[in-house]
Amino acid sequence: MLRKITLLITTLTTAALCTHAKGYLPTVFIDTPGAKAVTSRDVWTDSCAIRVTAADGTVVFSTNTAGIKGRGHSTFAKPKKPLAIRFDERTALLGMGSGKRWVLLADFMDHSRMHNRLALALARQTGLDWTPDCRPVDVVLNGQPQGLYLLAEQVRVARGRVEIDEHEGVLLEMDRYDDGDPRFATTVRRLPVNIKSPSKPSAELIESTREFLDEIERNLYLSSENTRKVCAEYIDAGSFADWWLVHELTQNAEPNGPRSCYMHRDRNGKLKAGPVWDFDLAFIDVGLDAGGDLRPARLGLPGVPLLTADSLYCRRALWFDRLLACPAFIAVVEERWRKLEPKARSLADSIDQWAERMEPSALADDSLWQGQDPARFDTCTTFREAAANLKRTYLRRLDAFGTLLRSLREQVKVKR
Repeated sequence: MLRKITLLITTLTTAALCTHAKGYLPTVFIDTPGAKAVTSRDVWTDSCAIRVTAADGTVVFSTNTAGIKGRGHSTFAKPKKPLAIRFDERTALLGMGSGKRWVLLADFMDHSRMHNRLALALARQTGLDWTPDCRPVDVVLNGQPQGLYLLAEQVRVARGRVEIDEHEGVLLEMDRYDDGDPRFATTVRRLPVNIKSPSKPSAELIESTREFLDEIERNLYLSSENTRKVCAEYIDAGSFADWWLVHELTQNAEPNGPRSCYMHRDRNGKLKAGPVWDFDLAFIDVGLDAGGDLRPARLGLPGVPLLTADSLYCRRALWFDRLLACPAFIAVVEERWRKLEPKARSLADSIDQWAERMEPSALADDSLWQGQDPARFDTCTTFREAAANLKRTYLRRLDAFGTLLRSLREQVKVKR
């Protein structure tokens, strides 16, 4: 009898999530062999069945040969698990570009479920080479509803994504987490660098990459006159300006860790910033300790400076303490901001549109995971409250940013 009741509840819940009335989303159904649970971030579960249905219930994609595993660091420790998907062939999903690798972001610490989506939409308005596309979806795993996720293109070197030479170009991630990729630290700033691509770089490529980054740091930190040279000869200043603007406008302090800071370079070319990634803890006030770790602002810990909508979040992240002391780089930032501001403001209306369409799924997600998230950073604990707060916070940030940028420029003039 208990088994029958459980099956009935599961069937009714799944039906509720998949009722394609106005406002509901596409659904990703995942079935693992033997309904095996996804418990590892390292081991793929192969031969999984994946079916994607549009909002009207039409099946738009189906396969029985996908691979599934967990993903993320702190986010994988949460009850609602983020997932990675691997296809045998390049696959286009829900109007996004084709690729073999995809991710399902749980957005568990973000009660609006729109932080990542808004930040990525903003980044796509800049001149960055490529920014992952994404779509909100409901997820059902082995017949069990998992709630609202964000289906996104994974950051990888591939056609239509990070387009560099797969053998001689490099995709780097500056991140304090060690994912087992080839890894070293820069000499001056001791930034932890993971080589994400190629997966098995030659010793020569590792060494040349290390030397290149060290040369950038020597010019930035050991000579006060060479920052302009770095902007002209070593880095693509426009991409670094765009990358910084996205993180500042979204109030994302993660680069201070650093965490999820991607850069890429073709062999013997300039270093470009991007793509951007990881905005779970954006759009909120946080404390930032001396080591770059984020602390919940509401705790008011002693000795931890508070960052708010009126603060610069990434003033000293990576190399920006030196870049933002250079008038030439500030000029690039100001030019990019002038072009970006009207596009950034137009995105505020998208928040209302997204929220309206997501609301049924978001409320079902609230009900599914209620009480399991301590809201360690996010003080808004319901979707409606969080969605309204996100728009207010975003607009306030845009209003404040012009003043922040002018103040930064004046500081540079005084120092000169």
